[in-house]
Amino acid sequence: MATPREHVVSAARGDQPMDLVVRNVDLVNVFTAEIYKADLGIKGDRYAAVARYDDDGTPAFDLQGFREIDGTGKVAMPGFVDAHVHVESMMVPPEQFAKAVLRNGTTAATIDPHEIANVLGVDGVTYMVEASVGLPVRIWTTVPSCVPPVPGLETSGAEFGPAEIDQLLRLPGVVGIAEVMDYPGVINHHARMAGIVQVGLDHHVVNEGHAPRVSGRWLQAYLAAGVNSDHESRWWEEILEKLRAGMVIHIRDSSFGHYVGEAAKAWEQVPHAVNLTMCTDDIEPDDVLKRGHMNRVVRLAIEAGIPAPLAIRYATLNGALRYRNYELGAIGPGYLADLVLVDSLERMQVQEVYVEGRHVVSAGELIVPIESRVAPPMQNTMRLPDLTEESFAIRAPIHEGEVDITTIEASERGMTVAGKLRVPVRDGIVGPLPDGYCHVSVTGRHGQGRPPFVGVLGGLGIRSGAHGTTVAHDSHNMVIAGVSPSDMLLVARTLAQQGGGFALANGGQVLATVALPLAGLMTPEPVEAVGPRVEAYNELALGLGINPGTRSAILSLAGIALPVIPEVKITDLGLVHVTSQTLLPLFPAA
Repeated sequence: MATPREHVVSAARGDQPMDLVVRNVDLVNVFTAEIYKADLGIKGDRYAAVARYDDDGTPAFDLQGFREIDGTGKVAMPGFVDAHVHVESMMVPPEQFAKAVLRNGTTAATIDPHEIANVLGVDGVTYMVEASVGLPVRIWTTVPSCVPPVPGLETSGAEFGPAEIDQLLRLPGVVGIAEVMDYPGVINHHARMAGIVQVGLDHHVVNEGHAPRVSGRWLQAYLAAGVNSDHESRWWEEILEKLRAGMVIHIRDSSFGHYVGEAAKAWEQVPHAVNLTMCTDDIEPDDVLKRGHMNRVVRLAIEAGIPAPLAIRYATLNGALRYRNYELGAIGPGYLADLVLVDSLERMQVQEVYVEGRHVVSAGELIVPIESRVAPPMQNTMRLPDLTEESFAIRAPIHEGEVDITTIEASERGMTVAGKLRVPVRDGIVGPLPDGYCHVSVTGRHGQGRPPFVGVLGGLGIRSGAHGTTVAHDSHNMVIAGVSPSDMLLVARTLAQQGGGFALANGGQVLATVALPLAGLMTPEPVEAVGPRVEAYNELALGLGINPGTRSAILSLAGIALPVIPEVKITDLGLVHVTSQTLLPLFPAA
């Protein structure tokens, strides 16, 4: 229950005691980018007064409270705001997500539930909104714009147009339209994407962006259309150009990509830029257990050379302002009393967390119960066609001999490019492939009824067996890569039986699984239960040679079917050239 404002004002005047006084902290002032000693006064759910220490070591005025704690040696800052995150990537529903991130000082997060939307449609988004109500971590929802990301080049379990977006924007806690991934559609003003962006403009909410390597006139057109943020910039020159154009850059460290260092290089060129926030985007359960959440993004930014008060500002106040929340993100009179106490700016190890004046984390441990008000939808979403070993073979346009085939080649920082490989053909089937290459298949799992589309992938590193998943952004069809068709089939059957997730097989044996029966994306279990299974899976996958560089082994295939990140991807409909938004022939000569 909100504290009457008159009580907060009365406590600020000194006419009544604070409910809580936190004394002698090193306060990070995100307004002025200063750090100084202060006492913090909280009345009910809000800060009522902040007393800065004078040069003589005493507070400017005395704060009295019914309860007082000593903050000596601790650094005080606002609760962190994750400006863009997919809850589903942590493989747990909102209440379990809240438990994990709250321990790391995150008290607000803007989520994009486009993973579950591509599986369950409007019902999936509605579930995520309802499951987020009443949690101590404020979850603001952006309505997915990419369901699927590129219609006509892939299929998913649903399709959103302007009408569905307009409907979902009316749900409580919705603050905008989620990352607009079909940037060619926006730039070329295609009807569907132009309509979706216009709905956001009409509702006066933010249109979040997704624009990897978009620059020059294309960048100008993307911004002019009304989409003005990005978390996919991977080079400092790209970040700098976008900052100068007025785009909000969400500085990102995720389990997929680590771009804080590049953002710091751009910041050095424009240290007075105001259009910077921070986010985690996609973060695995074992990753958050080992490295933290938003506190780790801040720590990395400080290590990269961004002054600590500014890094914290980007992770707090700027995130709140981005989503037009003017009561969060700072420690000051009248602001909601979200407070994080850390041991030091170097370690950013969270000790205590308060949400609206309520103590929720003590000595790094959660001390309040967190439960969802709604039950998760647990129906099995694996609706696959009949599959055999032959389903994972590549049929050639000739019966015997050799033929050129278009390959997908993994390149730096998660990008993929097209290659060409001369392969043998026996009885109309391609193979065997040379070392360094494997089969990669995408099978529609939403009842499409088509056989898998099978291509050739270079750079995954797999030497034997097969690895498969239903966590395949963003249509979340079933993606399997392997050297052995029999193991690929075993992985497919295992995923179907367990309702989705991950499966690893070799020599006719299942080596590891991570079952995600909630839409093939999540499990109701806590992060502490899922994290060790993911870590064990990664170790076994590395043993088969799967080594995707910056990504973990388990998520090595998560982006291979996403036709909005350059340059070449594979979907259930074929090979996609991202920039031109066209299908490429698997056999160029044919």
